Amino acid sequence: MKNMAILGLFSFLAGCSSTGTPIPQMDTDKAIPPYLWSDHKQLEITVSACALKGYSALKALGFTSVVQNGNYAYGNFHSTSAAVKCVANKSNSFVYIAVAGPEKKIVEKLRNELVWKM
Repeated sequence: MKNMAILGLFSFLAGCSSTGTPIPQMDTDKAIPPYLWSDHKQLEITVSACALKGYSALKALGFTSVVQNGNYAYGNFHSTSAAVKCVANKSNSFVYIAVAGPEKKIVEKLRNELVWKM
């Protein structure tokens, strides 16, 4: 009787472990980090005006899901993302622009366009 109980327990446990769903694994050999291009400049405007200008620049370049959160603005352009951060520097602003994505030429071009619009 005791052997039947142990055999039943092992059968139950073996059944539980063999019915699990396999976890998909990432192919790390094919994972490529995104390209990151950035730039910065000094603007003779207030921080809030800088953030609004960053928001407007992202919208004008066709970025989607554009959000302004305080002194930050960020958005997406297909598989590329960009962020504009404005920081007070006396009565002026210091703006930092970063663009990241999988295609080097697009990332570089969007970064350049954002810097020129700022």
